[in-house]
Amino acid sequence: MKKIKLTIGALLITGVGFTTNPTSQPTKQDLIKEITISIEDLIEFVKEDEFNGRMMTKELSDTYIQNLIDVLSKVEDLNTITK
Repeated sequence: MKKIKLTIGALLITGVGFTTNPTSQPTKQDLIKEITISIEDLIEFVKEDEFNGRMMTKELSDTYIQNLIDVLSKVEDLNTITK
């Protein structure tokens, strides 16, 4: 859970960094790529936590992973729309 919070914090910091520096505005593709990488990292963190027994239950782990995969799918849909 700590890794999830750290990853979300990193995403927020990245977003703030992009918006406060007007000379280097990220493209939509850059943002989508960053979100995709972060979600994939979160999925790996949850799988690792489940494997090491740090998740409450397997069902909880499976629910997190499925929800993250759903979000990842929607981000990929956005990526095809913006191309």
